[in-house]
Amino acid sequence: MRKKVLAGRKTERVVFAASKEMKASLEKIAEEKCMSLSALMTSLATEEILANKELFEEAKL
Repeated sequence: MRKKVLAGRKTERVVFAASKEMKASLEKIAEEKCMSLSALMTSLATEEILANKELFEEAKL
């Protein structure tokens, strides 16, 4: 499932509001992990999808 989530062409965008503090915190975490903020957020989202994969069993993502 991880491959299916990560392998597809990235054509969609997700936009959400964040406080300055949240953005700064995420940027610091990304910097510490030597990754972009986008990569960090993709990683976090992928982990959440995999943690809830039973929701997608029927959809066969």
